[in-house]
Amino acid sequence: MGKYGDYIEIANNNLIFDGVNCAELAQKYGTPLFVISENTLRKNFRTFHDAFQSRYPAEVLTTVGLKSNYGLAMRKILATEPGAGGEAFGLGELYSALVSGIHPRKIVMNGCSKSIDILRAAIDAGITIDLDCLEEIYRTEAVAKELNKKAYVNVRCRLPLAKVHMEHYVDPRYKDGIDGAEWERTMKFGNEPPQAIECFKYALQSDYLNVVGAMYHGGIPRRVGFHVEELEELLDEIKVVHDMTGWSPEMVDISGGFTPYRYGNEFKCPSLEQYAEDITGLFIRKFESFGMKLPMLVLEPGRFCVEKSTMFLTSVGLQKHDTQLTDHKWIYVDGNTNEMIDPFDAQNHYHHIVVANNAEAPEEQIVDVCGQLCSSDDILAKQRKIPMVKEGDVLAFLDMGAYMESFASNANAMPRSATVIVSNGRADLARRRETVQDIFARDVIPYWLISSDKK
Repeated sequence: MGKYGDYIEIANNNLIFDGVNCAELAQKYGTPLFVISENTLRKNFRTFHDAFQSRYPAEVLTTVGLKSNYGLAMRKILATEPGAGGEAFGLGELYSALVSGIHPRKIVMNGCSKSIDILRAAIDAGITIDLDCLEEIYRTEAVAKELNKKAYVNVRCRLPLAKVHMEHYVDPRYKDGIDGAEWERTMKFGNEPPQAIECFKYALQSDYLNVVGAMYHGGIPRRVGFHVEELEELLDEIKVVHDMTGWSPEMVDISGGFTPYRYGNEFKCPSLEQYAEDITGLFIRKFESFGMKLPMLVLEPGRFCVEKSTMFLTSVGLQKHDTQLTDHKWIYVDGNTNEMIDPFDAQNHYHHIVVANNAEAPEEQIVDVCGQLCSSDDILAKQRKIPMVKEGDVLAFLDMGAYMESFASNANAMPRSATVIVSNGRADLARRRETVQDIFARDVIPYWLISSDKK
């Protein structure tokens, strides 16, 4: 493993990513530029999936969350991995999953208040739909009846808020040891008991719903034991449904959150092995005690698989040094926070920076690295120690694969970056650079405004 990762090297003072010179990529494709390593992506997926599958006697399905990065090339790579699926919200992510070749029975449709169009597409494709409430069950049943098809569905469950305590969660705003304080987790998704039980009872008697499992998302716990506590309650709910109806789940989807979140550049979270050992152990123990067959274990990682697969290249422009009051240095680059802020981890905004064309240079200055947006918050790195740089140098921000591209905007009418896939010394375009014309392609000027120009 190299200094920055398995597929990141330094050769002749140049940063090399999966066998490709990053400075040469910047010259060929321009900047700003996202660069995805195929080998890193595959390695991360296999590490995650194998951690659970090696410990679980039944099937494990790893449905990598499309919201983390729905790019078709990235999804095509993941679709070829054994045990891989996709977790989708909405028609766009469903399209990405299907077009990239993920089998419909390995796709899970998540979200709340799904539209009729979304439900039609999901039922028609034969994917599994997580149903968020009884009202959504009624809607899904009606659409399935209209299509004369059975819908594959999970019932989404949620445990009481009273059981959620702040000290169990990783959040940069809080510290360990705060006892008894509740963290207001979103109540937007799922059903608390006994509503979940009622959802199961109704769905199981429907002629148009095939209830294949249960779904639960517990967030990002600091302690594996707490996660297991919550999952144990979920499995006990399933046992209640089994005793009432005779139903047994084909799958149990426990969603994602298995991620070492950052405090600055430090990682504080249970290891993947801890998660895998304790969660699979719980499932094996509980279903054996229930006298029920082990279900498929469905996982929905996002960040773990995609974050370290990608770096972001951006070129240095002007530099400014305030010597009178603050002795503050600013380095301006052509990348901006419209593409470089992770909405799910904004407060932990730390990414290691390497000068791609001068990768062995010593760190000699403390600077703010800024973008070009009309916002004082458009700062990519605050008070960071980096090498001396000059205009035209290429900065590589590491670990940029999670949520950056999928949540990018056109702030200040800025065109979004191109994306390149690299693999064993080869580089190919995966997403072309957006043009100014692309930004305004959906705009329509009403005819009466055009005609008024002639007056």
